[in-house]
Amino acid sequence: MKKTYSISEVSKLLNITVDTLRFYEKKDMIHPKINPNNKYRMYDMYNILEILDIIFYRNLDISVSDMYSIMNENDEKKALELFEKKRIDCRNRIRYEQQLLKKLDYLCSTMGPAISGNMSIKKKHFETSYILFEETEEESSAQKLVLKNIPSISNEEFVLGAVIKEYNYDLTEKATFYTIERQIVEDLFENDVERKEGRLSKERIYEENKNNDKIINGFDALSMVVPSEGSKLNKKYIEKIKNYADENQIELENYILTHEINTTAYADKQHEYKEIYIKIKQR
Repeated sequence: MKKTYSISEVSKLLNITVDTLRFYEKKDMIHPKINPNNKYRMYDMYNILEILDIIFYRNLDISVSDMYSIMNENDEKKALELFEKKRIDCRNRIRYEQQLLKKLDYLCSTMGPAISGNMSIKKKHFETSYILFEETEEESSAQKLVLKNIPSISNEEFVLGAVIKEYNYDLTEKATFYTIERQIVEDLFENDVERKEGRLSKERIYEENKNNDKIINGFDALSMVVPSEGSKLNKKYIEKIKNYADENQIELENYILTHEINTTAYADKQHEYKEIYIKIKQR
């Protein structure tokens, strides 16, 4: 005699609610037998495999109607079409999550030393970045820049982008940019996988940034993470970097950028840091 399980046993076994199991039964997607003596449902191995199919499809975010077509109408062409679509979605999601992980790595590696006051200087490469938006007015701020452009950019651009500031020789702000690294865009669209709604528009980014004035070209730099102290850079940090350069026979250019790092929120100015980049002169 085949082993059977009660609905409560299956619920515990598969971590799925009794109500959900009854819902899929009503939708004619799982077919437990009914005990004629007590009218209780009896689930055998076949029924459990039906439920596992449903769990798989739900994890692919396939609709109930599409699941029904696959499972009850045995529509293998529709199944293949859905699987191909979900394969593209899955690849795009993995690429996005990889970029999100890189951003988290960056935040953890900079925030830790910044919060502890460990302001060390190191050589670092500033990655080539597309300028999505810019603000050059005197009263510009990272917060104002982002809020001003909310209708124009996607969630992914917000999450993976960065606020970059350029400074004049007197260490006052010259311009504020909202940017995204070129490598991030290329990684997101590796193999030219068709873009889905809500994803970054590769074509738009390339089109809007094809001129040199819409790109910050990559460069080698000396970098240091420091507390943010208003719109003007503190001269002591710049002097510290320049002294390090002199001690190590590194020639610097008068080109200074900062990557704005907000540890909590853009509105929280008490817990804000900058990663300073001073360009190393090419020999």
